[in-house]
Amino acid sequence: MLSVMTLFRRGHAVRRTVRGRVSRRARLVALGVAGAVLAAGGVAEAVARDRAADRLADRMERRLHTALDIGFGPTPVMVQLARGSFPQVEVSGEGATFRRFTGVDLHAELADVVRTGDGLSVADSRVSAELADAALADAVATMTGGALGAAVVSTDPGAGELVVHAGPAGRIAVGFRPVLQEQGIRFERTAVKVGDRTVPDALAAQLLGETPQELDLSGLPLDLTPQRLAVTSSGLRLELTGGSTTVQA
Repeated sequence: MLSVMTLFRRGHAVRRTVRGRVSRRARLVALGVAGAVLAAGGVAEAVARDRAADRLADRMERRLHTALDIGFGPTPVMVQLARGSFPQVEVSGEGATFRRFTGVDLHAELADVVRTGDGLSVADSRVSAELADAALADAVATMTGGALGAAVVSTDPGAGELVVHAGPAGRIAVGFRPVLQEQGIRFERTAVKVGDRTVPDALAAQLLGETPQELDLSGLPLDLTPQRLAVTSSGLRLELTGGSTTVQA
């Protein structure tokens, strides 16, 4: 027969086993609940982020005529919505319309965006716009009054110039040097060539006009003003900045 002490030890072991199983089950339940809460929170955050992005994009897409991607930085959007402010908003888009230019790729960074009664206030903004060759061709056609007909634009970053190719087999080449001004871009005509021959300035002036063409960039949204301009291997890069301003809804 088993002694009393043996029975006691076996009973104690059974209780410990039962408690161990209950403890493991409780931990699994707790982990499951925590996972469900986190998953629900993640879904809610994703929904809030998408809705906030859609609202902001809708306001801007009507002006730029293209789809936009909106980012809100690392801070959860639900927290930002509760505060009524967005410390960091990034906007990216391709093929936007920008004054005379179409097909513009842009990236904007907006700081301290706050919802107001009639729209949004923005403390600071920085925009980088990439104007590719195709976007420049339409603008050049407008600047030259269609004198060059259908044209193709290439760039010469070393000389800081745009080169417009027109005529049969693109044998007519007209150089333009973009110069940044306070409220726009001034396109100064440089050499005009037909094949390997340079056209005299007087004749070039008769064909294309004497005064340089200008692109007005005053009165841009967000009170943006041009800061830097560079001729790149693929077109023009224009960087703009803006200070504190309000955007109407």
